[in-house]
Amino acid sequence: MTTCKKCGARKGRWPRSCSRCRSGSSDRAETAVETAELAAELGLLGWIGRGVMTVVRLALRTIG
Repeated sequence: MTTCKKCGARKGRWPRSCSRCRSGSSDRAETAVETAELAAELGLLGWIGRGVMTVVRLALRTIG
């Protein structure tokens, strides 16, 4: 359980909207920022970048 940033009520897991004030369901930009922050904290962006670079290297080896 998490708390709503707008009204402070307890709500279900992220990214569900708050049942009391309905905050969160239409805040797509805020959700995108939170997702990017979470990915950065977990190091997922580095793993994605490494995966893309591996695919590019393999493609260049195949072509060349």
